[in-house]
Parts: sequence; structure tokens; C-alpha cells
Amino acid sequence: TANNSNSNSTDMNKNRQSYKILLKDLEACGSYVTDVGYRSPNGSWLVKSQLNASPYGIDDLLDGTTESNGSKSIDNDDPALLFVREKDLLSCLRNAIKIEQKMGTVKYNYGVKVESINDVSGNMGSLELHPNNETESTATTTTTSPHYHLIIAADGLRSSLRSRYAGHQSIHATSLGIESSSQEDAENSLENHWEHTRGHREATKVENREYIVFRGNAPKLTADAAAEDGSDSFQTWGCSKSMRFAAVPFRHADEDLEDDDDGSNSGHYSQTDTFKERQKDEEVWFATINDPVFIDAYKNSNSEMDAEERKKLLIDAFGSWHNPVKTLIETTPAEDIMYEMALAHKHNASPVFDIKTIMDFERWKLKRKKKASATEVMGNDSNNEKPTTVPGPGPILVFIGDSMMTIDPVLAQGFTMAMESGASIARSIERALSNSPAYLPELLRHELDEWHLRRERRLLHLLRSTELVQRLAQPNGYAIFARYFVRPLMKLCPDGIKQGVFNFMIRYSLGLTGGERDTGGKQDCVNATYTK
Repeated sequence: TANNSNSNSTDMNKNRQSYKILLKDLEACGSYVTDVGYRSPNGSWLVKSQLNASPYGIDDLLDGTTESNGSKSIDNDDPALLFVREKDLLSCLRNAIKIEQKMGTVKYNYGVKVESINDVSGNMGSLELHPNNETESTATTTTTSPHYHLIIAADGLRSSLRSRYAGHQSIHATSLGIESSSQEDAENSLENHWEHTRGHREATKVENREYIVFRGNAPKLTADAAAEDGSDSFQTWGCSKSMRFAAVPFRHADEDLEDDDDGSNSGHYSQTDTFKERQKDEEVWFATINDPVFIDAYKNSNSEMDAEERKKLLIDAFGSWHNPVKTLIETTPAEDIMYEMALAHKHNASPVFDIKTIMDFERWKLKRKKKASATEVMGNDSNNEKPTTVPGPGPILVFIGDSMMTIDPVLAQGFTMAMESGASIARSIERALSNSPAYLPELLRHELDEWHLRRERRLLHLLRSTELVQRLAQPNGYAIFARYFVRPLMKLCPDGIKQGVFNFMIRYSLGLTGGERDTGGKQDCVNATYTK
């Protein structure tokens, strides 16, 4: 049956060398977070809880053994938070991909960017690839990929495939859905829907959140400073200017990877000199603020504000907050403090099952535009001309990670969502192939349509939790209400109740309370986030 096939394939994946090495490397490069909570600028805890920071490890997850030595299992009732640097995360992923490449199972293209889909025929299509370092003078080195039935866009916030193909027919996780174009006849579709570029722009819109995000890695706090009040993970919310400050102690445990089947650590990124050279215990932090001084300087490319001046203004803004906020900013070199404007998507991107129709429309619109001036001169109404179509819908296009939807990183689940989406897509493909002796495009489209509905429910949990946290911490336009009513009420609430509510919210945000995860059964849950 399909379920047996999925179970067998899952067991096979667990024994894949790339799979095991990737999971072990992520755990070796990352740091499990334990004490977490929200605080006020004066240092008082609004709510505090403990996450599972002593899971029994990736080895036992792969082997399916039970917990030992006082460790706790990772499951739906006791999730763990693994913190990983972005550079290490990408390096671990590249390392796993290269292992598969050596086996001949994947082709790894690097140094190129995907611009569009072309050469569509039937249920397949190719990707148009351009070099990342291409300039206008050398803009002739375009390559084309092989033909694919399924294209998975994981190219981030500024996804070129999302901006071009998503949103033409859309039903979003929010209540602001865009009317579907597929329900109309061809003529009305062209005139009333394919031509409504406003709807497409709305569906693929990237929003400026109007605040600046600062990120830094400070040296590990001294024992005295940590004992004073700086040893825990926390997120502190100010009452105005979108001010937030969060910190996580980044601690590395010594990993013994000598038990690999090949008896060698040579395949592990976490054992390379590149990783070991920058492996050190640090205090990772980020801060947000919408002060016009920072925003104007960021938007003005000619601004004379340098790194030292930005750091001084940042200390002035957060210097009166509780320990160790000021210390973390002061001990981080100014040139190492990164800052950027906060951006997010307004809607999530649904799978695209009609690439050919969109391409036909693009060609029709371009042809009509070129003939517009000739139409005026000759009086020939060529705007009623319909596009030439070719049978076949083209390849399936789905989005995962930030290309599906980038949201405010309040609950630090961006990479978690991407991992879940990848695993869920794999299960959908397995089900589609196991239910038929031959590949049936219609069956895969049905499975991926169902997959998207499950992912939207999971996403909706995260969006609701994010919105709840933001509104409680910083209700727009009601700073006095937050300071003198919401926060005192939270402080007066018994710790047992607050901790229970907090833990439920974490599980709810992870989709662990209503069966939203497409797991086919009990899932070992590690929520992984990353920092730069």
C-alpha cells in the first residue's frame, strides 16, 4: 500500500549517507536552546519557560532508539529548538548535496540564478539560468536546464519565479484572497483577470515593514555577567518604535562522530578546519527599531553615517534596558553589526499548475504592446486578438521556504517551515508514485494541491501566533495600553498559568496541536532556526 511504501522509503532515507551526515552536522554546528521567554526593558520576566534542550540526539533519532542517560525524547509534546548559524547551515546543506552529486543522483549548479521557465512542452519545462556575476556587457551566457515535471522554487524572498508566475490565480492563507482566473472562459479571462496586473502584484507583493533589523555576535559573557542576569535566552519588547532585543547563548558541545559506517569523519562539514576555525561560544543577538534616523540613513545611499556612529546610536537607544543588552552591543565590533530593512511577503504563494497558460498570456500581452502604436495609425483593433496556445499545462511549480512566504521572524521558524515543506513534498511525491505503476501528472498535481492545503493550515498557525505575540507586546498606536494594562496583567498572572499558555502557543505555532503536520504519524520535532 501507499502507507507501507512511505514507511519503507522513510526508513531508506534515514540510512542515506547524505541524510545522516546532514542531521549530525546540523546538531554538531548548532546549539540547543533551553530557557526562553519575554521580558520588559526593566528586566522583569513577562513569561518564562524551558524548552527541551537535552534531546537524545540525532543518532538515536536515526536509529529509532529510546532516550537514555536522563535525556528527553523529541516529540510533539516536547519540541526542541536548535540554533544554527546561517553560514554553517548553508555549508551543511551544500556538503550533503555534494555527497549526492558524487553518487550521480543530483546535478549541482552553482554561481547561477534562475530567471524564468522556458521550452515548455506537454507536462515538462526547462529553467533559464544566468551567471550571478553577469554584467550588461557579458549578458549572453544563458544556459538551459534539462526538462522537469516538477520545479521547486526555494530561492528566497526575492524569488524570480514567484514574482513572475505566482499569484495569477490565488487563494491565500489570509482573508484577502485574489479571484481565480481559471473559472472564466478564455475571452473574459484575458480581459478581466489575466489583465488585472494589480491582483498579481498584490499576491506577490514584498512589504517594507518600516523598521531596521540589527544583528551581531558578541563574545561569550563572563561568569559574573552571566550570573548577574545574562545566561538565558530572551526577547525583550519595548513599548514604542518597534523596539525589540533578543539574545541566545550559542554554546557548542563536543561531538563524537567516530561511529559512522565508513569509519571516517571526512564527509562531515562539522569536522572541517573551516568550521573549527570559527567554532566558538558566543552571545547571538538582534535588535529592531523604526527610528527615522536609522531608516533614512539606510535608504539614503549617500548617508555619511558609519558603523561606529550606528553603534553609538544603537547604544543610546537600548543602553537603559536591562542587563546584558548594553554589554552585548558594546562588546560587538561595530563593523560586524549587520543591519537591513525588515521585509516580508503580504501573502503566501500557491502552487502553479498552469505555467503554459501564463506564458501564453505573457506573449500575447507583449505582442499587443508592440502593435499598439501600429493599431492607432491603421485603425485596426488588434487588441481583440487571442493568444496562440499549445496543448499541455507545463511543469508544476511549487514554492517552499521564504519564496512561499517570508514573515516577521518573531518566533524564529523560517528554516523550520522550509524543512517541513521539503519533507512534506517528498512524501507527496512518494504517494503519487506509489499509487500508480507509471508517472501520472494528474495524480501528482492532486497530491501537491492537497499538500498546499496542509501547508497553509500549518502556516496559518504560525501567522496567528506571530500576530498574537506582536499585538500583546506592541499594540499599534496603544503603547500606553501595553505598558500600563497588558504587561502588568501578565506579571500578575501566576507563573504556572503563563508557562502553560506559553508552551501551548509554541506547540500551536509549530502546528503540533491540530494535526497540521503532514507526517503520517508521530513526528520527532526539532525546530531549527538560524542566525547570521
